[in-house]
Amino acid sequence: MSQMKLAHAVKLHQSTINGMIKGDQRSSTKLHLIARALGTTTAYLSGETDDPTGEAPALPPLEEDARELVDHFSNLAAVDRRALLQIVRTMAGTKGAGNTVHAPASVFRGEEKRR
Repeated sequence: MSQMKLAHAVKLHQSTINGMIKGDQRSSTKLHLIARALGTTTAYLSGETDDPTGEAPALPPLEEDARELVDHFSNLAAVDRRALLQIVRTMAGTKGAGNTVHAPASVFRGEEKRR
């Protein structure tokens, strides 16, 4: 996982993640979220243990509607995934919402068949 993706997942700046990796910054109130996103433990990230998987907390289960959304999302074409992500980001008001994704003009002219 890239520093940028990790920072986005835990709602931190990429420079904060970079500082933690380089050792400039020792702790964070979001260390538990970083550990969860990486599938490890805070003890491993802080150097207390050499076992990256020991007693790692399980990800919280998805609610039924969220699971259905994930299942359908995986069946979409890449262009449709990007468009749907843009809609969700815009509705949620999250960072990156300004990066507009448009369908190809041929869709609007009826040149592409619906699946």
